[in-house]
Amino acid sequence: MTWKTRLPLLAESVIPLSLCGALMDHVKSETARPRTFQGVVDETLRKSEYVEIPRALEEAVISHCVPYIRDHFQAVPKRIPTQPAVVYRYGPGVGFVAHHDEVTEVERERARTNGQPVVGGDLTLLVWLNTPDSYSGGELFFENPAQEIKPPCGTLVAFPATRDHIHGVRPITRGERITLVIRTDAESLEGRRTAAITVEGVAAHR
Repeated sequence: MTWKTRLPLLAESVIPLSLCGALMDHVKSETARPRTFQGVVDETLRKSEYVEIPRALEEAVISHCVPYIRDHFQAVPKRIPTQPAVVYRYGPGVGFVAHHDEVTEVERERARTNGQPVVGGDLTLLVWLNTPDSYSGGELFFENPAQEIKPPCGTLVAFPATRDHIHGVRPITRGERITLVIRTDAESLEGRRTAAITVEGVAAHR
C-alpha cells in the first residue's frame, strides 16, 4: 500500500482559525484527564492531559484534511466511529518520549480497566491549535529521517501510524502546547480505482 511508505506530510493553514478556535473553546469547557503511555500514567515518559472531541468537530477537521491526504498518501482518510478524536495539552515537563503509534496488545488490555481511550488506525493526523510563541520547547520530532517541527496554528502533520515512524514531543519549559490528534483508516485510491474498473466490467457484461 502506497500510504505506508510515505514520509510525513506537513501542510500549513489547513484548518481555519475559526475551527481551531471552536476546538479550543471545547477544550476549555471540559475537564482534562491525564494521558497514559502504553496504558500507564508515567510523567517521566509523557506529561500530558487529554479531552475528547465531539464527532461534528472531528468530521469538520477531516473534511479540510482530505485533499492534502489524498495528494500526499494516495489515500482517503476515513473516520473511525468507534474511537474519539482527542486534544492533548502538554504543559511544562518531559513532553513525550520517542514512540510509535501502532496500538499494542498491552495498551488494549490495560485500557479495559483504566478507562483510557485506545486510539488506533492507519494514519495519524496532528493539528496545532495554538501558536508556537505560546510555549517553549514542545517540538514534534521524528527519528528517521531526523526532523523537528514547531509550526503555526492550523498546521496539519500526518504520517502512517506504523512502527517505522518513531516520533515524540520535546520537553516543554514554558506555557502549554495544544494539539488535536485524529487517527483514521486509509482507503487507498488504488483500491478505489480497481473497484471502479470491476464494477464497470460487470456492468458491461450485463
